Amino acid sequence: MNKWIVSFSGCALVALASLACAQQPSAAPAAGSDPVVARIGAEEITESQLEAMVGASLVNLRQQVYQAKLSGLNEEIFNRLVREAATAEGLTSTDYLKKHIDDKLAEPTEAEIEKVMTQYRSRLAPDDAQAHQQVVDYLSQQAKVQHQEVLRKKLFSEAGVRILLEPPRVTVAIGDGTPTRGSADAPLVLVEYTDYQCPYCSRVQPTLAQIMERYEGQVLHVFKNLPLPNHKQAKLAAEAALCAQDQGKYWEFHDWLFANQRTMNRDSMVAEAGELGLDTELFGACIEQGTYADKIAADVREARSFGITGTPGFLINGRVLSGAQPLEAFEAILNQELERKGLPVPKKAAAEGASEKQGAEEAGSTS
Repeated sequence: MNKWIVSFSGCALVALASLACAQQPSAAPAAGSDPVVARIGAEEITESQLEAMVGASLVNLRQQVYQAKLSGLNEEIFNRLVREAATAEGLTSTDYLKKHIDDKLAEPTEAEIEKVMTQYRSRLAPDDAQAHQQVVDYLSQQAKVQHQEVLRKKLFSEAGVRILLEPPRVTVAIGDGTPTRGSADAPLVLVEYTDYQCPYCSRVQPTLAQIMERYEGQVLHVFKNLPLPNHKQAKLAAEAALCAQDQGKYWEFHDWLFANQRTMNRDSMVAEAGELGLDTELFGACIEQGTYADKIAADVREARSFGITGTPGFLINGRVLSGAQPLEAFEAILNQELERKGLPVPKKAAAEGASEKQGAEEAGSTS
């Protein structure tokens, strides 16, 4: 098969013209220019001011456009490769897919059906027979999706496909005093915006620990704060953690806060500072004076400018990822970023097959 290298920088692929050529952005303004987009009497509103006003919406819209392009691109390449492979086997595309997907599907076992029935019974039809069929249809569809993904990866690998469509990115500053761990010159920068009282933020911490282990030396983990208004202790907790950082115990205090998010308060925070060997007088004064209130407010403004309003929210090399996602969701982006830089992907991090998405309970907290 021919090697496939696909780029959206030009319009060489005629079949993809509707995805690429038709959506080419207009030329950027010349360096130093800032076009005026509106006048109110003597006052002016410039392009850069408008971008700042609607930045969060633009981030979300650009992400949607990217996902639509990427989905269309993957589908078109897959269809072309299927036609090519089918021709090589003397089959039609339909018969090829039947041979390599449908004919390999097995009926779900009663054990699998019973497991899903038990877990989601309240969401299924009241009639047991109807509920049973719903589960069978669901499991069959999931199996088909997984087999198709295996075939897609096989065909893409054999054809040497490289997706060069550049994802939307935002630029984030890592100022002095921002808590970080990992290598400062790592090729992967993972920025976390979180709330110490958010249960989803606590739930994703083991996943982040796995990432730091699997991608050892390749990830710089940057911690930023996004305390939500309905979590009454979250802002205080964020300030206390930074006060603990002043005495070299940030990550220890960070871990304690997540482990005690339901019961923590000012008194327990001061007590824990003492347990960690901190000077509690300095620690208490740091909290009382609101030493880091402005820094936390700046984190919140920054997150919202990127369209991150719920917690947890993440940036991976400037790419937005929202919610307490499973490890596979992080790996997919981390691996892509390593491949873009021509760096090897850790073997342990290679995703195998399609993973079932977590339910709505993993979507993250927004209020």
